[in-house]
Amino acid sequence: MLAVVLGAIRARRAQAATLFLLTAVAVAAATAAPWYVVSAARSVAIADVTGAPSNQRVVLATARVDNDPAATAKVRAEAGRVVDIEGGSGTASVRVSGELAREGLKQAATVAARDDMCAHLTLVGRCPAALGEAVVSDRTATRLGVAAGDVAVFTVLGKAPIELRITGTYQLRDPLGAYWAVSVLGRASGTDTAAGAGDPVLTTVETVASADAAEMFAEYHVVVPVEAYLGIDGYDLAAEIDRQQASAGAQWRVESRAPALVSRVEREQWLVNLGVSVAAVQLLLLCWFALFFAVRHSAEQRRPDIGWLKLRGGARWRVWALVFQQSVLPMLAGAVAGAVAGVALAQLLGEVDPDRTGFAASLSLAAGGAAVLGALIAAVAADRSGMGAGVIDLLRHVPARRRGWRADVIDLVVVVVAVAGVYQAYVTDRDPGQSTGLVLVAPALVALAVALVAARAIAPLAVRAGHRALRAGRLPLAMAATHLARRPGTHRVFALLAVSVALLGAAASGWSAAATAREERATHDIGADRVLTVQARSRAHLLAAVRAADPGGTQAAAVVRNGTGEAGQVVLAVDTERFARVASWQGEYGAQLADILGRLRPATPEAVHLRDGPLALDAELLKAGEPLRVVLHLVTAAGAPLTVDFGQLAAGRRSYQMDLSGCGGECRLAALELASLAEGGDTPPDRPVRFHSLTSGGAAVPALVDVSRWRGPARVDGQGPTVSAADGAVDLTTPPVASRPGVDRTGLAYLVDSPVPLPVAHTRLASASGDPGDPRLSLFGGDEVPVRFSGAVTALPRVQARGYLVDLEFADRLAADPGLGDEAQVWLADGAPDTVVDRLREQGLAVHADDSIDAARARYGEQGPPLALRFQLLAGALGVFLAALALAVAAAVERPDRAAELSALRTQGLSRRAVRLIGYGGYAVLVVAGVAIGIGAAALGGTLVEAAVPVFVDDWAVLPVATGPRAPALALAALGGLVVLGFTGAVAASQLVRATGGGRR
Repeated sequence: MLAVVLGAIRARRAQAATLFLLTAVAVAAATAAPWYVVSAARSVAIADVTGAPSNQRVVLATARVDNDPAATAKVRAEAGRVVDIEGGSGTASVRVSGELAREGLKQAATVAARDDMCAHLTLVGRCPAALGEAVVSDRTATRLGVAAGDVAVFTVLGKAPIELRITGTYQLRDPLGAYWAVSVLGRASGTDTAAGAGDPVLTTVETVASADAAEMFAEYHVVVPVEAYLGIDGYDLAAEIDRQQASAGAQWRVESRAPALVSRVEREQWLVNLGVSVAAVQLLLLCWFALFFAVRHSAEQRRPDIGWLKLRGGARWRVWALVFQQSVLPMLAGAVAGAVAGVALAQLLGEVDPDRTGFAASLSLAAGGAAVLGALIAAVAADRSGMGAGVIDLLRHVPARRRGWRADVIDLVVVVVAVAGVYQAYVTDRDPGQSTGLVLVAPALVALAVALVAARAIAPLAVRAGHRALRAGRLPLAMAATHLARRPGTHRVFALLAVSVALLGAAASGWSAAATAREERATHDIGADRVLTVQARSRAHLLAAVRAADPGGTQAAAVVRNGTGEAGQVVLAVDTERFARVASWQGEYGAQLADILGRLRPATPEAVHLRDGPLALDAELLKAGEPLRVVLHLVTAAGAPLTVDFGQLAAGRRSYQMDLSGCGGECRLAALELASLAEGGDTPPDRPVRFHSLTSGGAAVPALVDVSRWRGPARVDGQGPTVSAADGAVDLTTPPVASRPGVDRTGLAYLVDSPVPLPVAHTRLASASGDPGDPRLSLFGGDEVPVRFSGAVTALPRVQARGYLVDLEFADRLAADPGLGDEAQVWLADGAPDTVVDRLREQGLAVHADDSIDAARARYGEQGPPLALRFQLLAGALGVFLAALALAVAAAVERPDRAAELSALRTQGLSRRAVRLIGYGGYAVLVVAGVAIGIGAAALGGTLVEAAVPVFVDDWAVLPVATGPRAPALALAALGGLVVLGFTGAVAASQLVRATGGGRR
């Protein structure tokens, strides 16, 4: 019997090869999907964790502990029992707060010790190792004028001071990394010039203990490894952190944002599982249908064999065995080849998770077995009609075209179910971010419904076209149409072609829309082609450094981003003179950037600059009382603050001489202050001073005596000096004693060189505080200043919701406070060379992070939705390949009968050209119609269900996310379908023409 079966397979080797390939594709897809899902789940988890903010990779335990020279060891022991993350590395630190002083200069300071701290510092000098040794930040060193070898004094309130010998200066190495994340010791503003916890004095734990504070503030900082987020062996990081928080006790407080990252990873993995599973099932169903179709058509050639076997009295089981093995043997061989190919394909698509190899292998085995079982069932179902037919029907050359009511009912039920499913998916899709299996199969349901309806119309349309062509004398067209109408398998071929092309079109359209959205999001989230996060001594220093590094103003722009105001509000302060040349401004933002920037920088009085050299102030103290001194506040060319103290004012009119130095060329005059003699003392009330002139290098400074050039503080609770004109001079009178609490009195009068109120562009959701008619805004996390709205936009770069755009130079001059939480950045234009970065470092900017649109696009491309879409695109391409194989089977089965028909007509005088038109035209119509209907179904499905797979796992929607059908992608899918299916049809037509003797004249 086996010899007979093998002989039959050899006789119909084309059909056998097709069954082999179809089964191989089905099993390959089934076996590859689990491997791909497992490897993709690992990939998205790793991409999420490595790309997440560092504060989501840390668990922090804090407490107050007793003062002890061995405090860090005790913290490691006690907190290590509270916070125990599998594979995590813990770091202990202790700190005390007080005041650091040197030669009359003081600032609030934190003295701290931390495990391995010097490995995470960029040091100039050496790491402190002995009692009393310490290192200070570059900013603290500049502020207090200390260097390696100097001695500073640290004092805890109510305790004896201790001496600290400075062994060097430091900058935080990778301050945005996991080591410094969340810790108080790592919190520093990018432009903060005030003292704060961001600039700790780092020393040994013995030195911290020697400050004799009653207690220390302790931190135990655990960096969570990537593996903890992967759920290996059922490890649940979020649940473990919840347990530790609940059991921490009264002393220790445990906090972490890692559970939010765990939730994100889980959702991405769920999307990958769902998207890949649905695509694999769709492809598998398509494979089974193609196998059913191929076996059913192959059975047409076996009908005479079955008829002769039955006529000769062959046993039913023997007939079944002979027939069934002709399909089963090629399919089993294809299953083996497909399993091997599936594993290889999965490894090509992504690295297999080594910790879940056994799980992936078991899933792959089960899926492959299901694919083989389904293929065998499809083969049995396809052969069943032939086995149940009568001998007379089996020996017919042309099978009866009776469909029966069952086929009609089945088609109707499928269409109704598809329409219901599409409607339900449409309703579900109205809820953003809610993806279900029904939503994902909606394109396939649309394709199936449209294909079945269109397939039903093929025969009637072909009949009408044939009749018209026959009446018109166009014989080739009439015969091609008649063939399409009378062959019983035509509607199945057409449906298969349309569904496969629709799935490819839907996948291509979804991928294209998602790629466009990722590009737009990357552009928005970064803001420019490349963005550097830096640390500067001040906002003015940042501005000056960028301008010095790029004197042409075409490659770099200074930007300060501050989000410390109300929740969700971000202030974007930019160098408006350069911003338009470097920013990636998108049309969806609304107004033209040049127009917006022009309104943010109106004409204002020019800044006043003083040069190094002799400086003379002619001032007159008009009233006796508490002593006063006059201080000029300047800003150097490098953006550093500089004060010029003329000392105590004497009674009457006098000229006060100073030798100005340290400007580095010239300084900008920012303010003039009437201050008490005591550093930081209260401003004496009601003290009038008349200023007659100010000369710099022998040249008068007219702005000093121009009353319109001076103003008081912009803050609403600030009370500054009264400014009035007096015969070519200017009188400044210190404010009286405050009449109500909460008023901040100051002797500072600010030079008017920026607009007040400050022009602000804002997103439509943004608003300002303050009284009606007096809008105010906290620009840099400090005091609110008056603003006026000068334009509205839909969105701003790097701003997720509510945002404001201001001129950095004007905002810095108006906001007297140093700022809190400034994120100092340098935005670089496309094509800016690396030498610009080198020049920025030369100007004193420390580069902490470097990001770009390309890098962001790559990060978004490694998330869950793109990985699912990638597999769907592959499944769509394989679906078209399956349809091409099915078309080849149909052509091979019908070729003998059609060749006989056309040969007979050739004998009766049918021309070779007519034969070629009949052969090629019939397949061309079938292919073109199938591709057209398939692309139309894909467009319809994309319109009804906008995004089968969410474009972004966090449902980002700052800008409109492009969804729905994409014409270029659909056109490419149509072209691909035409090429593959058209080539298959052309080969089939050429074989038919040769078989009919179409080469003879």
